[in-house]
Amino acid sequence: MDEYDPLEAPDPEEWRESDEGERILTVEDYHRRARTKLPNRTVHATIHVVVENQLAEPVPEVVAVLGRLMEEGLDRHDAIHAIGSVLAKHMFSALQGDDTYDLNEAYLRDLKDLTAETWLASAE
Repeated sequence: MDEYDPLEAPDPEEWRESDEGERILTVEDYHRRARTKLPNRTVHATIHVVVENQLAEPVPEVVAVLGRLMEEGLDRHDAIHAIGSVLAKHMFSALQGDDTYDLNEAYLRDLKDLTAETWLASAE
């Protein structure tokens, strides 16, 4: 995989066959070339990669949410960020040791509630 463009879905087979570290570096490179200011480019790229992994598997709920968010007006890159924001919230809870709930179930439930409108409002 030579380049990553979040506005275009990578070929799922090529994505799955690539090395995880290569995926992260490729996503970092995209954001570097786009001159995107980020607090931590590697963490940002890693979230992108996890979402792209779920799309390439495919995880049906994540694929459906991506399509719905794009129908609601987000471009693919922003839709990945919106999904990634939900993922990051649950990763943070897990890292804090919150094991009082089923992480996967809660993540998928929150994705169902995610809309372009609520994500855009939270980003302000």
